[in-house]
Amino acid sequence: MVVALRAASVIAFVLLWEWAARVPISFNFPSPWATLTALVALLRSGAILSATATSLQSLALGFGIAIAVGVPLGLVMGVVRPVGRVARVYLDLLIALPTAALIPLVILSFGINILSSAVIVFVFSVPFVTMNAYGGVRDVRPRLLEMAHAFDASRWQVFVRIVLPSALPMILAGIRYALSRAFVGLIVAELLLSPFGLGRLIMASRSMFEHDRMFATVLWTLLLAGVALAALARLEGRLLRWRT
Repeated sequence: MVVALRAASVIAFVLLWEWAARVPISFNFPSPWATLTALVALLRSGAILSATATSLQSLALGFGIAIAVGVPLGLVMGVVRPVGRVARVYLDLLIALPTAALIPLVILSFGINILSSAVIVFVFSVPFVTMNAYGGVRDVRPRLLEMAHAFDASRWQVFVRIVLPSALPMILAGIRYALSRAFVGLIVAELLLSPFGLGRLIMASRSMFEHDRMFATVLWTLLLAGVALAALARLEGRLLRWRT
């Protein structure tokens, strides 16, 4: 049933896209077939694969550091309440901040390179990893903690056997949501400051009025994000299989 609904939604989207191209909404609006043809041409030429490899370097670096920093920080915030109260203020500000406004500062600090794109990816994703890890620790059921203390469990045993397993679902959910934010940050960074990657390919196609190539690159980026999120969701299901 779920598969049928998903297939129906995809078909409806393609039909709506085809209708929009035929109306037309704009003479620059390519049809699904023109977009698919352009995507095949980009794959055959290797241009989109080369851009993808460059973009994935920035994504892997920024998102990897976001996980390495965000998960431990969120756990510490949840266990040590004073740290949580202080750090949460800054994380709330970082979430509310228009992150694109940081790009000029990033350019001044790191220049225009893969590292600067990775920094933007990190800023886009780390607050959500951290806050979910923090929330997971704070949502541990008090009854479990009371039971552990009744059996004279040490703080380390309580953390490893109760706090961490209880917080794991929220941590993984935060990582999955942060990955979607990381893709947004990647494209924003490459559109505004990077002379390479998928963002550069989108801007180059736009400047040459090759809108079918531009749509094809956007579609390819969406496919990459969808595959990455689906893989992460599957990994999450396997890691949480013990709960069922």
